[in-house]
Amino acid sequence: FFSVTTRRMAVKHERVKFAWDDVQPTPATEPPLPVWDAAQNHTPNPYCNSKLVHPRIAAAREGKLPAADVAGFPDLNTDWAQDKATYPASFPHYVRGRDSLREYITELFTTEITMYDGAM
Repeated sequence: FFSVTTRRMAVKHERVKFAWDDVQPTPATEPPLPVWDAAQNHTPNPYCNSKLVHPRIAAAREGKLPAADVAGFPDLNTDWAQDKATYPASFPHYVRGRDSLREYITELFTTEITMYDGAM
């Protein structure tokens, strides 16, 4: 950076170095992870919600099963896992309950999708 003195002569000043000037960037292989254990360990969602037995969940479900038949549904299905043998266990295939959705989307964006417009 140059400054001009009273006689119009340029004098070179050394730039101040900060600690963040020397930080080497690391390549990002996936988006930042949430803080809970399932996300940190890439644990897939089991999609077996009928096995959840927390008292607040049971209280919210109480009395809801007969209402499902009135709405035209034979049952109140809360399990959405797919059979693990539905598709092969390699990338372009995704099976609910077997594969991590976060890992699948990360792989999709790093290999298949070359441009993404967040406004779409």
